[in-house]
Amino acid sequence: MDKKAKFNILHIDSFQNYGGAQNDIVILLEFLKLYYDKSFNIYVIHNNNKRLKGELDKIGVNNLSIEMKNFLDIYAVFKIRNFLTKHDIDLINFHSSRDHFLGGIASLLIFKKRISKVLTRHVAYRISFLKGFLIYRFLTDGFIAISDYIKNILIKDVKIDPNKIETIYSPRIYDEDGLQKEMFVYELERQNVRSGLGIKPDEKMISLIGRLSKEKGHEVLIKSAELIIKTRNDIKFVIIGEGVLYKHITDFINKKGLKEYFIISGFKKDIKKFIVASDLIIVPSGLEGMGSIIIESCAFKKAVIASNAGGIPEIIRNNETGLLFGAGDYAQLAGKIISLIDNRGLIEKLGLNCYNEVVKKFDAKEIASKTVLFYLKLLTNLS
Repeated sequence: MDKKAKFNILHIDSFQNYGGAQNDIVILLEFLKLYYDKSFNIYVIHNNNKRLKGELDKIGVNNLSIEMKNFLDIYAVFKIRNFLTKHDIDLINFHSSRDHFLGGIASLLIFKKRISKVLTRHVAYRISFLKGFLIYRFLTDGFIAISDYIKNILIKDVKIDPNKIETIYSPRIYDEDGLQKEMFVYELERQNVRSGLGIKPDEKMISLIGRLSKEKGHEVLIKSAELIIKTRNDIKFVIIGEGVLYKHITDFINKKGLKEYFIISGFKKDIKKFIVASDLIIVPSGLEGMGSIIIESCAFKKAVIASNAGGIPEIIRNNETGLLFGAGDYAQLAGKIISLIDNRGLIEKLGLNCYNEVVKKFDAKEIASKTVLFYLKLLTNLS
C-alpha cells in the first residue's frame, strides 16, 4: 500500500456485552485519538452494544451499530462492505471470531483495494484447526496477542508465522496522582462498602470478581472456603459478577453448607471501590488470556492470589508480585489464603510490587505506540 497522509482504521467488535475486551478497545482508541489523530481516522462497528457506543461517544470516536447475528449473516457482510467503501478503510482490527469472519469476507468484496486485516486475540481458548485454517490463515494479515501465552497458542495450534504476531498487552491509564486520589476516596468508602455487603469490621473480605462462567473457577474458591472455615470463621467470601452460572454457583454454596460465609452481590458498576474494600483478590481461573481484574487490582496495590494458568504468570510471579497456586488445586489455594490473610507486611509488599509491574507493562500511551507501529508495518508492507 502506498504511503498516505492519514489512514482510515476500523475496529469491529460483535460482542454484545461490555467486558474487559471492550474496555481495552475504548482505552486504546482514546489514546490513538489523543496522540495519533493526525495519522489516523478511527471508526468502530459494534453489534448494538449500547454501553460500548456510550463510551465511544464520550471520547469522540465515530461508531455504527450493525447487527451481526451469526457467521452466516450475509446482510451484515454487505452492510460492512458498504461501510468499508464509504469510508475508504485501509485496515480492519477484529476482536472476536464472528466479526472476524463477517468483516473479513466483506473486505474481500472490495475488489479495487486490498484492506489490511488484524485480529486482536483476547482469549486463551484453544483454536480448532478448521477455524484457524479458514479464518486465521485466509482472512488475517497480522495478529495482536494480549499475552505471550496467547501468542504461543497461535503458533502451536494454527502454525502462524511468529513474525506476524505482536504481543501487546491490554492498555490501562496510570496517573500516579490520579490513582492516589482515587485510592483516598475509595478508602473513605471502604467501611460503607463492606457494611453494605453485610461484612463486620473485624471480618476479612476475600473477593472473586468476574463473569460467572465455568472457566473463572468459582467452584475452586468455594471448595477452598470449605477447608478454610474449619480453622477460622472471620472470613467472608464475596463473589461479584453476573453470568449463566449464577444459580449453579448459589446451589453449590448451599450444598456445601457455606451460605453464611458467601455473599453473591451480582453485577457492580463501580468495581474499583470493591477492589479497595477487599483484603485479598482471588483469581482461580482455569483459563485466562491475561486477567483484567488482576491488572485493576494491582493498580490499587492489592495482593492477588491467582492460578498458574494462561497468561496470568506474565503478571503474577509467585512470592514477588502475588501468589500463585496450581489451577484447580483448591487445597493449595486454601493454604495460600491462610498464610497470607493476616500477614499485613507481605500483603503490602506484594501489592506494591504488582503495582510497579502493571504500571510498566500496561501504560496506555506505550501500548498505543506499539499498536501504531504494528499497524504501520502492515499498511506500508514493512517486513
